[in-house]
Amino acid sequence: MFSWISNIWIALVMLFVMAWVINQASDKLGDVLHVLGLKLNIPNSVRGATFDAIASSFPEFSTAMIAVIVYKEFADVGVPTIAGSGIFNILLIPMLSIFAYQGTDKLKADRSGVYRDMCFYTISILTLVATTYLGKFTPISGIILICIYAGYIITLYLQTKKYRKNLTLGEQIAATAELKHELEEEGEDEDFIDMPYSKIFTVIAISIGLLWISCDAIVQSAIVISNTFNIPTVLVSVIILAACTSIPDTLLSVKSARLGDADGAVSNAVGSNIFDICICLGFPMIIAGKEIPVSFGENIIIFGFLLLSMLTTAGLLLKKDGVSKKDASIMAIVYGLFILYVVGVSIGLIPLNFLA
Repeated sequence: MFSWISNIWIALVMLFVMAWVINQASDKLGDVLHVLGLKLNIPNSVRGATFDAIASSFPEFSTAMIAVIVYKEFADVGVPTIAGSGIFNILLIPMLSIFAYQGTDKLKADRSGVYRDMCFYTISILTLVATTYLGKFTPISGIILICIYAGYIITLYLQTKKYRKNLTLGEQIAATAELKHELEEEGEDEDFIDMPYSKIFTVIAISIGLLWISCDAIVQSAIVISNTFNIPTVLVSVIILAACTSIPDTLLSVKSARLGDADGAVSNAVGSNIFDICICLGFPMIIAGKEIPVSFGENIIIFGFLLLSMLTTAGLLLKKDGVSKKDASIMAIVYGLFILYVVGVSIGLIPLNFLA
């Protein structure tokens, strides 16, 4: 569809334009899913880890699917995009959320939610590492990843069931009033909260269509940039594509943090990563219907940064007294080390394949 994106200047312009479209479509998708979550009486931490995460992670899902179906470069485009997005999400999004938090106290997230999400995230990463170590992705590995996400959803469902049982009428009214105020600030119609299910699913379908088209364009643009500067596609994907597809995650979490919803901000960031690894990688592995070769040596350091970023953020979020803006600088340092690694590989100071 976007074969006409053939030179560097068109590619750069399309990256910025399509990143804006991705942001707008994801924002609208996030709004309607937010309303849907309220209608279903889903708690903030669960909503952030599911509906918000799915809305803001759909660009990553589209990118991985397009890499498999259209460009046949799942190992060099799909996997590094998801991995780079995961590192971005788990470090920079919580960091920016902490800076955006308007409360006078330190930002405190629900510790049980952090333990829950980090546990499933760790299982997801280790499963991906084990699959990559075998040197190939298969439909079986995709099914295993999806089963992990199914276990995550079941856990969230049980928590939601308990939450609904204890939810009072007054709390439901307060939640509805809070969402109305939030949507009014964003310029939505007053009756947005009363949107019927038919309209909700129509908006969801249109948003998903726009996201798919936009991601197709940025994948083609990334390939052009890779060829023009003779940079390995895996490195362009892990930085440029990851950043473009992570914009919705970032803005959604920062918006939640500004409104004082620390649980929603943090759960969205971590829940997005679980969705990214389990669904955005698992489903394309199944759709491919065959073995997809992958280099463990080219991905081992990236996976190492995934684990390091998870441990860094988890350690800070689990502090009993909360996370301060000073603590957020630690996340920035770890991400800076990741950027230095990518730059080092790009200019030849660090080998891309550590096992070659």
